[in-house]
Amino acid sequence: MKPGTLVEYLENDRPQFALVIASRDGTVQALTPTGRRIRLSARRIAICHERTATADALAEVVRMLEAEIDALQAEIDLTLLWETAREEGDTFDLPSLAHLYFGEASALEQAALLRALLADTLYFGRRGLTFTPRTPEQVESLQTAERRRQEREAERQALRARLEQLLDAEAGELPEVPAQVLDALEAYLRQKQRSDVTQVLAEVARDRGMTTREAALEILLRTGRLDASADTFALLAGIEPTFPPEVLAAADTLAPFAPADDRTDFTHLPAFHIDDASTREIDDAFTVEPLPEGGWRIGIHLADVPYFVTSGDVLDQEAQRRGLTRYLPTGAIPMFPERLSHDLASLCPDTVRPTLSVVVTVDAQERIQDIQLIRGQIRVAHGLTYETADAILAGEVSHELAAALQVLARLSQQLTETRLAQGALLIRRPELKVQVSGDTITLKVIDPDTPARRMVSEWMILANAEAARWAAENELPMIYRVQDPPDDPELQGKKLDYDPVLLATRLRGLRRTRLSTHPQPHAGLGLEAYVQITSPIRRYADLALQRQIVAALSDAPLPYDTTRLFEVLATAEAAEREARTLEQQATRYWALVWLERHMAQTFEAVVVARRPAGYLVELQPYGLRGLLATADALAPGDRLIVRPEAVDPRRGRLRLQRA
Repeated sequence: MKPGTLVEYLENDRPQFALVIASRDGTVQALTPTGRRIRLSARRIAICHERTATADALAEVVRMLEAEIDALQAEIDLTLLWETAREEGDTFDLPSLAHLYFGEASALEQAALLRALLADTLYFGRRGLTFTPRTPEQVESLQTAERRRQEREAERQALRARLEQLLDAEAGELPEVPAQVLDALEAYLRQKQRSDVTQVLAEVARDRGMTTREAALEILLRTGRLDASADTFALLAGIEPTFPPEVLAAADTLAPFAPADDRTDFTHLPAFHIDDASTREIDDAFTVEPLPEGGWRIGIHLADVPYFVTSGDVLDQEAQRRGLTRYLPTGAIPMFPERLSHDLASLCPDTVRPTLSVVVTVDAQERIQDIQLIRGQIRVAHGLTYETADAILAGEVSHELAAALQVLARLSQQLTETRLAQGALLIRRPELKVQVSGDTITLKVIDPDTPARRMVSEWMILANAEAARWAAENELPMIYRVQDPPDDPELQGKKLDYDPVLLATRLRGLRRTRLSTHPQPHAGLGLEAYVQITSPIRRYADLALQRQIVAALSDAPLPYDTTRLFEVLATAEAAEREARTLEQQATRYWALVWLERHMAQTFEAVVVARRPAGYLVELQPYGLRGLLATADALAPGDRLIVRPEAVDPRRGRLRLQRA
């Protein structure tokens, strides 16, 4: 093939021009009209034009040739060619078809016909550059299929227009919507069922910068299919606040715990729990028993959920699907039905409950002498709030548990010091709790560093660490939580007050926790091994690990091998990450709604970081972050007074100005 020859080849079933530069051994080096050098197999070349060109004139020659080809293609009647070809033979190459139609087969005629055949696949089947006329039956079938496709596309476009109207129209101008469309949107929102309707909605939502779930929710609210008072965050996350009938029925058939002789009995001791006032899922309680020789026997009693829920049963499957209880400003969405989570398994006062108990024996010198894991039963005598426990510890309120609380608090401080000596990093970050009741929004900042909260947290950490030690010693298949030491060794063994600037910079070197089938240190906690089993009513991962320990203590078959256990926990971890994101979004949304109602109020803020449009600042004491647009020169850590300038709860945006 001579240099300078103009050829066409197919690329993605589209004719492309190229100018031959050189040809050797069945390979052609060529230049495209855009100046790109390519290498082609000679077999890929479909048409060789009689015209030649130079590299400089290539683009102009191709432009003129394409105009001639387009004009000739417009005159081609493929129906006539098809009818003629059916009478002449079974298969044709491109030159034969061109000769059949035009009476000659020049490169120009071949190029025009090739484009016509590629554009209309109705009359001829194609394999490479060989064409076969279809039978009348085949043509009719394809025509029918095309009509149906066009009808479906018309329906799709009509649906798209209707969905766009539903999202854009004013309240009084909403179009009528077929019930099946709303049914499909609600099924998608509640059961994550996808359909043709949601596929179209996804396109509409994307054009508006919304997620498909947000658009579905907006339409269902606008049309009145959903109550405006519904918790939109739960719906957006695909969480059904209510349980399926079969799950509720399974919970209703559960029998209350009957005291058993094969359990260690703690019912003679005044057990107590310490929780928030709104807590209904009571996972843990304490007993403090003075010993005759001095010292104490501390009981950390955890709700024995495996007593009621067997791996793989209806309740277990639903709990695994949910992953955990979600705490939203509008209320909690439990992992288990209330019959179980608020009653039978919960360590409620004045009822005997089964427990997995961690029993710690402390001598008169307040040194831990022994720790055991046992199956127990308790009767809770007192339910305390954190505020009440703090008041008792401070001596502001007299209570029969005062001495017991003092013991727990004093020993928990020693546990903290031990962990710090082993490299633990303690950061007590305040938590913003938002509660919504009707039209009332309440913001409360919870200090995690009060004596009662520190005390409870420390004993729960001890229980989890002891469960990890026991599992490792007994070679029990278990999933451990592991954290490698931080990049900055100065962060080890420190207790830090919350600092938003420090959190944004220095703490970036902290390593993420990870799951492991082997016991390894958890640097952030200062422990040799760590698992989580202390919240079995509200976290499925805790339930699974607790179930493993309870089975081993009972000499029963283990419900999980290591592989299955890892799969369960990995799924639970993913659900927890989603839940944390959901709770953060819901908390920020309702906090911003509260700010909208307090636009005139001023707040103290801390500058966290510089941004192109101003500064990222954090409102005190709420921890809410927003953008402060100012030309003033500020530095991270600076404190100033601000007020809201613009608030967009739906998008989570907060813009502030200096007061």
